[in-house]
Amino acid sequence: MQFPIINVPTGPTGPGPTGPTGPTGPTGPTGPTGPTGPTGPTGPAGMSACPSSGELVVNGGMEEFTGTVPTGWTSSTPTLISQATAQGRVHTGLSAVSLENGATLTQTITPINPECFYEFSFFAKGEGSQVGFVATVYFLTPGGDVLGAMITAREQDVPDSNRNFSYYRALTSAAPNDATGVRIDFTVTAQGGQSLDLDNVSFGSQ
Repeated sequence: MQFPIINVPTGPTGPGPTGPTGPTGPTGPTGPTGPTGPTGPTGPAGMSACPSSGELVVNGGMEEFTGTVPTGWTSSTPTLISQATAQGRVHTGLSAVSLENGATLTQTITPINPECFYEFSFFAKGEGSQVGFVATVYFLTPGGDVLGAMITAREQDVPDSNRNFSYYRALTSAAPNDATGVRIDFTVTAQGGQSLDLDNVSFGSQ
């Protein structure tokens, strides 16, 4: 037996406090990335605190001579220095400089950039097995010379075979802030009439 369905109207909602907020639902997926904005203008080029100086040595290839001494260099022992041109005694070019026992060779370079580092290099070989040398770089300051770099090769440690030049290289300490220049010195020791062949001396900041 079925009873008829009677629609009873809903009464008005009664007053009452709002219930507590329910928990937040999970975060939805991230939307697509927006377009990239325009690139700003390029700033001015920066300046290096120690710009490249290029090559600072004069006649480092020992190609020109004034008397017995390479042009651009000085020596307190010119009679112990000579130009070497024979086959096997030159690294590059047409000549090198030959330094006998007790010989000195010097070049002063001015100006330089204070507080910068410099690279010092050269090629050398012995004419005989009992040859040594000391190569030094001094920064010139009002208060006196300041050692920047030193390369020492003892006798028997310098190669003496024909055409076999060794490459020597050193980085200096930072030039003092009052440095006005630099002095490069070579001093040679050699036994029994032997000598040092020196070529391609280089000095400069990189």
